[in-house]
Amino acid sequence: MNNSFLSKQRAFTLIELLVVIAIIAILAAILFPVFAQAREKARAVSCLSNEKQIMLGELMYTQDYDGVHSWTWGWYPSWVPWHQQIDPYIKNKQIWHCPDDAWSRGQDAANPKQPAIPVTYSQNFMWPLGNWGWGPNSPSYEMSPASAPDSSITNPATTIFVAERPNWYHQWSEGWATEVFWNYGEFNMQGGGATIHSQGSNYAMCDGHVKWMREDATRQPIGIQVTNPDPVLVQSGVWPNGMWDKRQ
Repeated sequence: MNNSFLSKQRAFTLIELLVVIAIIAILAAILFPVFAQAREKARAVSCLSNEKQIMLGELMYTQDYDGVHSWTWGWYPSWVPWHQQIDPYIKNKQIWHCPDDAWSRGQDAANPKQPAIPVTYSQNFMWPLGNWGWGPNSPSYEMSPASAPDSSITNPATTIFVAERPNWYHQWSEGWATEVFWNYGEFNMQGGGATIHSQGSNYAMCDGHVKWMREDATRQPIGIQVTNPDPVLVQSGVWPNGMWDKRQ
């Protein structure tokens, strides 16, 4: 048997090559989305770990300050935004950035020659609306666990303390982006915190545990939650239910 006959026997035909290529393409179409989902799951788990460590830092802070949680902007006795108050208990600025937070921060506000340090996570607090005011009896303070005594949080296991607030200006040196609330437009925008992880988001509760939830699940009424008597705020959807209100 000559060599030319053997070489002809070993060669692939054009049809066989096309079949192999088609099989590879089909397998790639099946596997690539699986790989992408696995990578996204890994990023979501990393974010969950970040929030867990942040919340542990928050609980250590609370123990050091007579059972009172940190305040969003820290205006008294000096202005220190929340993430800077808690960081001494964590000592790792990378933890404040969710891997799925793709927003560019540009330069640092305090030092324009340096790139900004991104901050993704915020406290559950709502900027006072209209004539709500900043007093301790205002609706914002009544709802939020921020700056609240631990004893005032009726159900810490179902009260949100940390949520995700990714955007272009939330960075280490800026303190005015440290609060988040379910009805913020930016929270629900494309690339916002409400759907950052597979159409949901990670949340840290006041008792220290963290979990993934869809945004609508966070607003389900719980127990005998206090209802705002102002019908305008109730109808407008401003007054919260569920896990955003500590008075459950």
